[in-house]
Amino acid sequence: MQYLSFKQRDLVNLEFALQREFLGTNREGGYLSTTLNFCNTSRYHGLLVVPIDEFQGRNHLLLSSLDETIIVNDKEFNFGIHQYPNNTFHPKGHKYIVDAELNKYYSITYQVAGVSLKKDIMMLHGQPQVLIRYTLLGSHQSVRLRLMPFLAFRDIHKLSQENPQANMSYTSVNQGIAMKLYEGFPTLYMQLSQENTYEHNPHWYKYLQYSKDRERGGDYQEDLVVPGDFELTLYKDQPIVFSASTTLEQAETLVEEFEKSSQQRAPRDSFENCLKYASRQFVIEKLNETRIKAGYPWHLSYGRNTFVALPGIAIGTGDTALFEQVIDSMLQYQKGGLFPRLISSHVAPEYNSDTSLWFFWTLQQYEHWARVPKELLWNKYKVSLCAVLEAYRDGRTFTQVHMNENKLIYNQKYHRPLTWMNGTINGIPVLERNGYVVEVNALWYNAICYALELARAGSDRDFISQWGDYPKQIQEQFLATFWNESKGYLADTYQEGEQDLSVRPNQIIACALPFSPLRDSQKKSVVDLLQEKLLTERGLRTLAPDDKRYLGRCEGTMQEQEEAIYQGGTHPWLLSFYIETCLKLYGQAFVPKAEELLSKVDEDIHNYGLGLISEFYDGNPPYVGHGCISQARNTAEIIRAIYLINSHKKENLPQ
Repeated sequence: MQYLSFKQRDLVNLEFALQREFLGTNREGGYLSTTLNFCNTSRYHGLLVVPIDEFQGRNHLLLSSLDETIIVNDKEFNFGIHQYPNNTFHPKGHKYIVDAELNKYYSITYQVAGVSLKKDIMMLHGQPQVLIRYTLLGSHQSVRLRLMPFLAFRDIHKLSQENPQANMSYTSVNQGIAMKLYEGFPTLYMQLSQENTYEHNPHWYKYLQYSKDRERGGDYQEDLVVPGDFELTLYKDQPIVFSASTTLEQAETLVEEFEKSSQQRAPRDSFENCLKYASRQFVIEKLNETRIKAGYPWHLSYGRNTFVALPGIAIGTGDTALFEQVIDSMLQYQKGGLFPRLISSHVAPEYNSDTSLWFFWTLQQYEHWARVPKELLWNKYKVSLCAVLEAYRDGRTFTQVHMNENKLIYNQKYHRPLTWMNGTINGIPVLERNGYVVEVNALWYNAICYALELARAGSDRDFISQWGDYPKQIQEQFLATFWNESKGYLADTYQEGEQDLSVRPNQIIACALPFSPLRDSQKKSVVDLLQEKLLTERGLRTLAPDDKRYLGRCEGTMQEQEEAIYQGGTHPWLLSFYIETCLKLYGQAFVPKAEELLSKVDEDIHNYGLGLISEFYDGNPPYVGHGCISQARNTAEIIRAIYLINSHKKENLPQ
């Protein structure tokens, strides 16, 4: 049995099948994603989603779905499934599914009327193309296959409605057709690997509904274009391949192309291999840049997420050269010393309070895992590192975030959130984390300490003379500002003489950083508190359950769902900082507990995004996943936690 496999009893159960999604990417920002039975439940679902340069590189859905009908003895059996008003599903092709699995690609098998048909789907790497392979495994009769594509041609964040401006004409191409519904979009080529007949009968399928969008509280109904259908004869054990692409393909080679591409793919046959496969999907190589996509399906590339996710992705892929490729790409966007919130050449840069400070932590991980000499790092990155420190010290680039006389970094109130807890409702921040922020100042302390360490390796006396006194002053002020002796933990923020003593997870970052302003006794006190209040089977909660603002489930109105993300929701990426802190404090004795914590995450990758780690989870059991189905920061930090544990075990092996 495959690691990610499902049987008939679950696949015919709509409640089960519609809650589980799979993902394929082309590693250039494009993707395919839908549910186990191919019923789209979200506007972000579809079989061919690609970024379009003419629309500022944003992702657009071209091919929404492809319905299959087999014809046996003049009887038709439609394998498609869509949801319509009044919770109506039509056709009900899910009732013919007997098994499904996800390994190098997603496979599903249908059985009806003595016919067994296997369907395999993958997105090609480096190509805006999806391939769907059909193999007739068994039949006593002649079998015809009819394919009916549903076209959208829209931004993934929007929904389409019947539009008389849509261009319904088509052009015949090699064993297929080409269409472009609207100007500015690329042409969509739909081709088959063998001769077929195409009947053009364009019309709108109306009122398709997406249950996940309805749950989120937004619009959830759209209309799609069906241009016509393809029909051909299937022969036993002779696969045929359907291709949807923005480039014209050699139709006769599609079967070979599918087989060749599948052989080049890594297996998803274990928890760790699933994470490694998922981590590679976040790496986007395009236009002489290497970026980290923050998550699928809807996230873009962000500065903070890039720096946090890069170490785990580089470790997981075994490609430490990826550190420099991504960092060198990021340096193109450093302006006035700071790295932007969004990595894009299409918009003016905006800044956060912590993004640029994570750059130092990423370099620390690069040095550790790739064993890079400190002197080499200083020589290469000195200018960029100094620019960051000076931008914070002087507050010249982003005046809302600057160093005060006490040497701590101060966040002024701003129209949007400036930390990773960045949820908003109608433009208003869910959390007001202003003043002195705990993880920002811990990162500031770590950044200066690390820069000094590199400068000493590079014998840079001028830098040492200029910054050498800062760490002691910052450490003293950090403890005076954030540490609460009677409570035994760190305040989340400090403003106007008042500590915000909400029990939140940000203090674990201060504990885990290579240069921490805390003593070990203080770290132990924090860990004890977080174990009692915030630790779950999926990560750390964003707020303690005994807080009156705590929301343990992401449900209700759109406002309540958004609040739940940072008022109780569990975030897996913080688990690695918890594990790292405990390994430093307790050594080998903590390894079994760390492995137990990760085993709980292992259980989840069968439940929402298959082989993937979601954006966040409920704070209450059973810790249901929410948000994007695959999140870079979470995936990468779980990988890093695995490697931290393995590294610690190796260090403690008897000689």
